[in-house]
Amino acid sequence: MSSTRPHETVSVAETPDLNGAFPRLSEAQLESLAADGERHPTTAGEVIYRAGDRDCDFFVVLSGTVALVEDYGGPNERQVGVYGRGRFLGGLGLLTGRPMFLTAAVHEPGEVLVVPTPRLRECALKDPTLGDVILQAYLRRGELLIGLGAGVRIVGSRFDPDTRRLRELATRNRLPHQWIDLEKDPDAEDLLRQLNVTAAETPLVLWQGTLLRNPTNAEFARVVGLPTLDTP
Repeated sequence: MSSTRPHETVSVAETPDLNGAFPRLSEAQLESLAADGERHPTTAGEVIYRAGDRDCDFFVVLSGTVALVEDYGGPNERQVGVYGRGRFLGGLGLLTGRPMFLTAAVHEPGEVLVVPTPRLRECALKDPTLGDVILQAYLRRGELLIGLGAGVRIVGSRFDPDTRRLRELATRNRLPHQWIDLEKDPDAEDLLRQLNVTAAETPLVLWQGTLLRNPTNAEFARVVGLPTLDTP
């Protein structure tokens, strides 16, 4: 866990569970995980992990609430979820070594259970039901993030084969991403002007302050944390 920013606590409703994407662990499951983790108090505004972080621990909310935020602290900051007691943070990146795509920040102070990822894998092997709940939740969260347009941004023309190549690579690897269509998106021209690039330099990939101009599959994979085996 990392820094804290000024925060005014206002009670907000938890995000409803959507097809198993945000399950609440049972008391028995919490007790089982507690044997392999440590409890940590949280303060309002505290950042548990940031978008772009890798090798994070597994966090379960024991009390208070934690918000999942896109573009945390940026001009397009957007809250996409709020978790309370019994709900766990993270996504597939936790299991695959890919970066996180959202920032987790404490909304209402309380306590979290922190389980190192290697111990989580051991728990899942001992309790396949728990492992299945976590894996299915992470898969569905990835689908929801894609639907929200969160994560990596790909800017390019629908007629450009390199744009299609990058979009297909992202889709094949379940990578949360947003495609900005040069022909249809009304903000595309302004975005190119802000980035000081021309349409001839597209497709572009934008992620965590990095701008790639028509990257190869390997370059794209290296920046966003995709396995190189998935980059023909």
